[in-house]
Amino acid sequence: MHVLNNDKDGLKDLSFINEIKSIAVIGPSEKRNFFFLRNHAENFSGNIYAVHPSLNQIPGFDDGTKNKIFKSIKEIPDNVDFVFIAVPANKVINVIEECAEKGVKLATIFAANFSDAGTEEGVKLEQELIKKAQNRVRILGPNGLGLFYPKLGIAWRPKFPTIPGNVGFIAQSGGICNLAVYSGMELGIYFSKVFSFGNGADVDFVDLLNYLMNDPETNIITCYLEGIKNHRAKILKRVLSENMNHHKKPIIILKGGKSSMGAIAAKTHTASIAGNTAIWKTLFRQYNLIEVDSLEQLLHAARLINFYGIREYNNIAVFSISGGYGVVLCDLIESHGMRIPPFSPDIQEKIENKFFMEGTSPKNPLDVAAQLFYSESIIDIIDLALSDKNIDALIMDLPCWYFHPDFYVLPDDKLEKNLIKAFNLGHAHDKPLIPIIQRANCPKHRERISSLLHDKKIPVFGDPLEFLPLLPKITNYSRRLKDSC
Repeated sequence: MHVLNNDKDGLKDLSFINEIKSIAVIGPSEKRNFFFLRNHAENFSGNIYAVHPSLNQIPGFDDGTKNKIFKSIKEIPDNVDFVFIAVPANKVINVIEECAEKGVKLATIFAANFSDAGTEEGVKLEQELIKKAQNRVRILGPNGLGLFYPKLGIAWRPKFPTIPGNVGFIAQSGGICNLAVYSGMELGIYFSKVFSFGNGADVDFVDLLNYLMNDPETNIITCYLEGIKNHRAKILKRVLSENMNHHKKPIIILKGGKSSMGAIAAKTHTASIAGNTAIWKTLFRQYNLIEVDSLEQLLHAARLINFYGIREYNNIAVFSISGGYGVVLCDLIESHGMRIPPFSPDIQEKIENKFFMEGTSPKNPLDVAAQLFYSESIIDIIDLALSDKNIDALIMDLPCWYFHPDFYVLPDDKLEKNLIKAFNLGHAHDKPLIPIIQRANCPKHRERISSLLHDKKIPVFGDPLEFLPLLPKITNYSRRLKDSC
């Protein structure tokens, strides 16, 4: 009989996750067109089994070379590391009991109507579930989607990316996980692991945070949290302290249930007590977490840190095609506590020598107007601006029609090539260059260029407010990190 260990400080050991070699989907549903089975089988290279009491064939799954469909998990002759349980709530208890006897290490329970139902019966059912697990099988859920692990090809939905990344995501909401993974593909964000843990009856937020902190495949941790159980607060503080003092991995968190109605919804959603917002904010500040206000901000913050690292954004250079848009950018940048300083005298002189068209301005903010179509000069101007020791980053606006030859003001067959070269100068100078490619028209060209730049770790935005509020948050995180060293 194998027993999974808790360490002496009350944290569950999940290190076996990196070594999962076999999966069983229990309760594949013909009405769902075997959705969860098909998805887990799509890219998983290890052994995968279906468990159903009455099915003998599943289209496209049992190829006849090996029996992959069993009446019960106990009939599977091989070891099973991970199971996805898709049976109704009233049948989960018996299934978990069999999983414990089989030696399963990790189980996802998809069914809801446990403590999330808000009934005494649901609470008792969840307590019985944990009792039957006998500390021999770790549980993600109930009311969760479990584990997405691209390196091993473990996925609960179709067309999840197979490219592994270095961003971990923990969420109580499976729907938010789906949005994060699919949106991340478009933004150039790839995940190491994603956990949808639902009610957190066994494995909870604290356990998963501790796991990702110690996971060598994860460098950035992102979280959607509604609440934790009161008795876990002390352990959470210890885990956060360990990260701040030792691991120093950035943790970006979206806290749900901050409003009165949000707190009620959180209790209905995952039976979570959202808690006092002021207490949570104090906790985040004390342990240097980056708090954001939306899923989009969570993803954009992770992308900025992943592409350009932890740094301070104090003095910003602005590069604009439109003088008016440059003015708007200056207003927005300063409203978020950053400066648009003049260039150093020697840099300013060199930049002025690169401007030769009327209607342009060589000072910060830079207004290049139609000189954009002399693209060799644009490379030189951006190179000089980023070389200024007083500049921390450069923000550049560029409507997407400038990547469509039909809209060129002057012929320049090297325009796109030179602009891509200019965008790469941020990494050459180790200073963020952040393009705003407005969603004005020519969407196919915007999508093409954005994808190309994401592959080069250059984050593209369509609206300055997608990222400007995040720069002071990253700056504050960087300062507190230095203070803690």
